[in-house]
Amino acid sequence: LNRNTRYLNPIYRRLIPMCKILIHHPDLADMKPFYQWKLNVLPLMVKWFQKASACQDYFEESIETFQRRQLSAMYRFIRGVPLLVADGFWSQQLKQVHVKKRNFEE
Repeated sequence: LNRNTRYLNPIYRRLIPMCKILIHHPDLADMKPFYQWKLNVLPLMVKWFQKASACQDYFEESIETFQRRQLSAMYRFIRGVPLLVADGFWSQQLKQVHVKKRNFEE
């Protein structure tokens, strides 16, 4: 990956760090640094994996394997912050109950 970087199109040069991350960290197991951003990371993670899918040309990996990696990373992240996911669900349920109660009282 280092040998031909000066000949690459500048658009592809932006992919090099992503490709290196995927090559050297195949399981992307450590999600703790992302917990500080809570669930705001999920859309960023999806976009990052969409951009990084172009790296499949640099290493031999099928589309299914890459998608499995993406899903596994998201699962690990959500599994690491279960209280945020549960709190988000129950706070939404509580809001709906308050709206129904307010409508009933009127």
